Amino acid sequence: MASGGYSSIHPVNEILTGVVNEAIPSDSQLIAQQAFEPIEVQDRSGTILIEESRAFMGEAGADPQRAPGASRQALSHFTRSSTTYKCEIYSFADSIPMEDIEDSQYPMAEQMRSARRVKRALLLAQEQRAASVLFDTGSFANASPATKFDAAGGEPLTYLSEQIDVLRAANHGIMPDTMILGYDVFRALGRNPEMRGYITTGAGGVASGNRLLQNEVIIEVLRDQLGIQNILVGAARRETAVAGAASSESQIWEAETIGLYLMRGGDPQVGRSGNLKIMPLCAVDLRYKSYIAGEYDSLDMVRKHVYGEHVQQFKLIDATRGRLITDCLT
Repeated sequence: MASGGYSSIHPVNEILTGVVNEAIPSDSQLIAQQAFEPIEVQDRSGTILIEESRAFMGEAGADPQRAPGASRQALSHFTRSSTTYKCEIYSFADSIPMEDIEDSQYPMAEQMRSARRVKRALLLAQEQRAASVLFDTGSFANASPATKFDAAGGEPLTYLSEQIDVLRAANHGIMPDTMILGYDVFRALGRNPEMRGYITTGAGGVASGNRLLQNEVIIEVLRDQLGIQNILVGAARRETAVAGAASSESQIWEAETIGLYLMRGGDPQVGRSGNLKIMPLCAVDLRYKSYIAGEYDSLDMVRKHVYGEHVQQFKLIDATRGRLITDCLT
């Protein structure tokens, strides 16, 4: 008699994996998976070959025109760079007394509740890793406005436009495609006179007076005026106090910082033996294994453990493809 596969022997694991991949309403605040270009890799570790973008910027001082019979003008060559990656294993587990499962009168099964708790903890930890990479003032060039955006005379659109030009000039004329705003500075933009002086109506705009701008309108104004399509707000918070201490929370993304990045267009080519070739961009999301979940009983059969894990890495590729604007508020 043929034996069943793992899925038929442990069907609960398949169900719990489905549960951890369901969206939780508050997950809309999490932006890590939207900020990075995802790349599915075949090996947990390997080498990334990074194309030299200067090789695609033409040949200075050379004329492609040639006379009949003359040799063709040769292009200069530039050495491509490389770096290594290693996707790490991230996991959490929750345990439930067997008696609590039997006695529970809540509508949701205790295992499903634990699976969602585990997934939420993994997502918040992932968000923190993303913020640590993209809001790292030690890696990226940064600037700070002399007149803060919430002060009289603050002009965030003008200042951000200037910073976009600085980033563009450092990247062969390529415009940034992603902006990430800390929550406090994002909300302050809705009260800023320069922002409130213009709202979008399709291809044009009309004066909006002194009305407070809604969140969606703030993003629309930024998109239309700055030409950046992927605009994200780091609104998520997480617990910072250890178990047993009084609850304390903080913003995951630094609340007064804005980041500008070139995060798209890597044109990844995944090869064998962990090799990966990409065009230069700021950072990538390397994914080796997506979220899985399961359960198992303790050896003494008094507790049930529910776990979840995934394997990935947020990898900084080229810090010159990003720029931070810090201390935006008074």
